[in-house]
Amino acid sequence: MKRKVYAFGLASVIGTAGLFTPLLNNTASAESASQQKQEVEKKRSEVNSSIDSKRQEIAKLQKEQQKLEDKMKELDKQALETSNKIEDKQAENKKMKKEVEALKKEIKETEKRIEERSKVIKKRVRSLQENGGSQNYINVLLGAQSFGDFITRATAVSTIVDADKDLLEEQEKDKNKLEKAMADLNTKLDEIQKTLADLKTLKKDLDKQLKEQDSIAKQLQDKQNKAESELNDLKKESGSLTKEEAALAQKIADEKAEAAAAEKAKEESSTAKKSEPSSDNSSSADKSSGSSHKASSSSNSGSSSSRDYSSGSAVSNNGSAIETAISTGSSIVGRSPYKWGGGRSQSDINNRLFDCSSFVRWAYASAGVELGFGATTSTLVGKGRAVSPSEMKRGDLVFFDTYKTNGHVGIYLGNGQFLNDNSSRGVSVDSMSNPYWKAHFSGVVRRVVE
Repeated sequence: MKRKVYAFGLASVIGTAGLFTPLLNNTASAESASQQKQEVEKKRSEVNSSIDSKRQEIAKLQKEQQKLEDKMKELDKQALETSNKIEDKQAENKKMKKEVEALKKEIKETEKRIEERSKVIKKRVRSLQENGGSQNYINVLLGAQSFGDFITRATAVSTIVDADKDLLEEQEKDKNKLEKAMADLNTKLDEIQKTLADLKTLKKDLDKQLKEQDSIAKQLQDKQNKAESELNDLKKESGSLTKEEAALAQKIADEKAEAAAAEKAKEESSTAKKSEPSSDNSSSADKSSGSSHKASSSSNSGSSSSRDYSSGSAVSNNGSAIETAISTGSSIVGRSPYKWGGGRSQSDINNRLFDCSSFVRWAYASAGVELGFGATTSTLVGKGRAVSPSEMKRGDLVFFDTYKTNGHVGIYLGNGQFLNDNSSRGVSVDSMSNPYWKAHFSGVVRRVVE
C-alpha cells in the first residue's frame, strides 16, 4: 500500500513539473516580446520625429519656392514690358527713317533752288564784270577811271545788291532750315539709339536674372523632390514599425493568454488529482483552454474620383466655335487689365479681370467649349491634341515658357498674331515675332477645337 502511494506521489510531482515548463517559457517569451516592442516603439517615435522635421523642411522649401516664383513673375513682367518698349522704339526708328528719306528729298529740292539762285546771281555779276572788266564788286569799284565813273559803278553795284538782297535772304533761310532739320533729326536719332541701347541692356540684364532665378528654382525643386522622397521612405518605415509593433503587442497578448491558460490548467490538474487521481480529463480541458484569438488590423486608403481635365482628345466642334471664342476675347482688347489668379470667381468674370489661362477658358466657354473652370496653363497644356508649329491654325492654343515651362497661353489668330491676356498690356493682340514672345515660344501648340 505504501509502495502504491509512493508511485502516485512521484507521478504527481512529474505531472506538476510538466505544467511549470510551458509557463516559464511563456513568461520568458512575453518578456522578450515586451522588450522588442519597447525598442520598436522607441524607433517609431524617432521616425515620426524625423517625419515632422522633414515636413517642416518641405514647408520651408515650398515657401522659398513661392517667394522665388513671385520674384520670377515680376522679372518676367518687366522683361515683357521692356520687350514691348523695344518693339515700340524700333517702330519709332522705322518712322524716323521715313522722315530722313523725306528730308533728303527736301534737301535735294532746296539745293536745286539754291543752285538756280546762284546761277541768277552769277549771271548778274558776270554782266557787271563785262561792263566793268573786274572779278568782283570791290574790283568793280576800285577799277573806276574817275570820280564820276566811281559813282556810276557804285550805283550799279548798289542796284545789283538791292535786286539780289531778297534772293540772298531766301538762300540764307533755306540753309538755316536745312541745318536745323538735320540737327533735329540727328538729335532724335541719337535719343532713339540711346534708348534702344538702354532697353537692350536692361532686357539682357533681366534675362540674366531670370536665368539665375530659374537655376535656383530648379535647385529648390530638386531639394523638395529629395525631401519628399525621404518623407515617403520615412512614412513607409513608420508604417512597417507600426505593423511590427502591433504584431508584437498581439504576440505578448497571446503569450499572456497561454500563460494564464497554463496556470489555470495547473490549478485544475492539482484539484483533479486530489479528488480523482486516476482521472485524465483535465488534459483535454488544458488543450481547449490553451487556445487564443488573434486580432488583425488593416488600413484603408480613401479614394476620391475627380474629373481629369489634363487628358482627353480634341473637342469635337466646328469652326464657328473658334470664331465665337475669338470674337468674344477680342471684344475686351485694351479694356481688361491683367489680374494674377483672376477669372476664377463670378465677380472677376463680371468685371473682366482675368489671367492668361482663365481668359482663354472664358473665351472658349462663351462658344460652348468648356476647358475646365479654374483652368491653369498646366491643365490647358494637356487639353486637345498636340500640333506642330508648322501646322498650327486659327483657334489653336499657343504656350510660352515665361516664368516657368508653359507659363503663358494665348489663342493663335493666324499671320503670326495671337490673342492673350498678359501682365504688360492686359488683353491684347501680340506678334509672335516680338523678341520676347519669340524667345519664349518652344513650339508647344494644342488644338482644342477641330
